[in-house]
Amino acid sequence: MTGRPSQQNKIRLFQQKVLIIKLQYVGDTLGVIPVVANLKRHAPGLTVDVLIHQECAQLIAHHADINKVWVYDREEAKKSFFSAITYHLPLIMKLRREKYDIVIALTQGDRAFFLSLASGAPLRLTYNTNTLSARMMNAFAVEQTGRRHFIEVDVDILNYFGIENRNIQLMIPIPDGVRTKIKGGLTPGTGSKGIMVAIHPGARKKMRQWRPDRYAQIALNLYEQYQASIILLGGPGEEQLLSEIESRMGFAAALKSCNLSLIDMAAVFSECHLFIGNDSGPGHIAAAVGCPTLSLFGPNYPVICRPYIATGEVIFKNLDCCGCRQEEHLCIRPENTCMDLIEVDEVWLKVKMMLAKTNCEITFYSTFQSNP
Repeated sequence: MTGRPSQQNKIRLFQQKVLIIKLQYVGDTLGVIPVVANLKRHAPGLTVDVLIHQECAQLIAHHADINKVWVYDREEAKKSFFSAITYHLPLIMKLRREKYDIVIALTQGDRAFFLSLASGAPLRLTYNTNTLSARMMNAFAVEQTGRRHFIEVDVDILNYFGIENRNIQLMIPIPDGVRTKIKGGLTPGTGSKGIMVAIHPGARKKMRQWRPDRYAQIALNLYEQYQASIILLGGPGEEQLLSEIESRMGFAAALKSCNLSLIDMAAVFSECHLFIGNDSGPGHIAAAVGCPTLSLFGPNYPVICRPYIATGEVIFKNLDCCGCRQEEHLCIRPENTCMDLIEVDEVWLKVKMMLAKTNCEITFYSTFQSNP
């Protein structure tokens, strides 16, 4: 069973149990959402479970179309050969007891393919691939060629079932209790519209990060010209980065934290007028709760992995070396990297344009009226 199905051999979906496996980082994991939503829209009787990395589970745990979220602890699974065995055996037995009819591996890799095979599902679907490990799969969807966004690639898996007219929309359900808790801890700006802007200056790799002094200047402009509340968020180990930016801003952030859970972070972004950050997972979270995003891209192509939202903007220099391994010692322009080429003025211009679209009232102080 390979390729795009014809009308004669199309797999019918009705009351089957489906498991979707997506073992990747936060942003990539959100691609599960439109796949599940379109499967359920096409066949409401399906039971759809997902298997994702442990840290991502809270982002989709409350999604109405998902029956069960299986969490995969990659740290435990990779700790040693012995731990890999003791971790996977109980997981495999639990998966087999579910008696899945279909397993869809959105991650193309040995681990996802192995778990698909071990589940005992009679139909094991992934994309067309020539890797040796793909022999553990027995059904293959055809994805479109060309450089495309990873979410659009994920929904190509639906080609196998002949599902067309797909709605590609991200949505992270935020529990009322989480939303209430976050609202209670946020103080809107003093301007008439209470503007709040979230800045997430970190990234998984150093070469994706814009300079902290430049983020601080953008924050200061927002404070002086819009009386905006500035929210500084980071991940584990980024406390010093946030402190440096806050110190350079010259005023206290309305909220500064490196300890928020991902679902708390989603709730914060849902209250903001704008998200500003690098090519990293939080930008995808902001997009999935409807917050306009301004993303600064350097080593990666935004067409592949930008936040998937119509109100999102990207600044990207598209150098010939784009797509590099993102290792500092290998950079061919260490004195003026792709991220360094992004200037404060062009970011500020984009910020003003985006806030104008939200119909936020701009309060200018006379000493700043000459600013770009």
